[in-house]
Amino acid sequence: MLATAATAAVLAATALTSTAKAEVPPGKYLYQIVHSRYGKVGTHAITLIKEGAQTIVTTALRLRVKILLVTVHRENADRREIWQGGRLVLYSSTTVENGKTIKVEANAAGGKLRINGPKGATTAPGNTFTTNPWNVAIVKAATVMDSKTGAINKVVAVTAQGEETIAAGGGQVKATKYLFQADKRRFLWFDAGGRLVKFQVFNDGDTVSFTLK
Repeated sequence: MLATAATAAVLAATALTSTAKAEVPPGKYLYQIVHSRYGKVGTHAITLIKEGAQTIVTTALRLRVKILLVTVHRENADRREIWQGGRLVLYSSTTVENGKTIKVEANAAGGKLRINGPKGATTAPGNTFTTNPWNVAIVKAATVMDSKTGAINKVVAVTAQGEETIAAGGGQVKATKYLFQADKRRFLWFDAGGRLVKFQVFNDGDTVSFTLK
């Protein structure tokens, strides 16, 4: 039993390290958002562009929750990330949630990430990731910034859960599954090429799934 547990731990660590080294290919990735109680509620589009040494990531979130044909929650967000040398160097986000606008700006300054959000200015470590898990390297992150609010949270644990075959991208995809624990519990699935094919967020007993279309 001990040998089996040790072997599983080694395999999990190997999967985490090898997958995290994959370079995410540029392109547009569209995800269907499904809520565990309300069904299909929107889309999450991520576009990756390479410009020299920089990777530019734009995200468009369109979410609408209806109950008996009545809209009870609406959230639209447009976000832009610029990465260079594995580091977030510039970030901007505008979220309109039920009519309320939330703005976040961030930029690299020395060895830190300087953030301006709804609660004012703060700083975070320079290697901070956003909670938008477009980059497989997030599984090695120590700190994350909430994409909507700019709040900073330490990563509690990341655990490789093994390989699964899931329905995504119009077919069956083999992907490595990770349990990612920071401000919330998340499951992340990345294929061998580093593509994010699915992720789930757990919030107040509900599950919100984002699956590559």
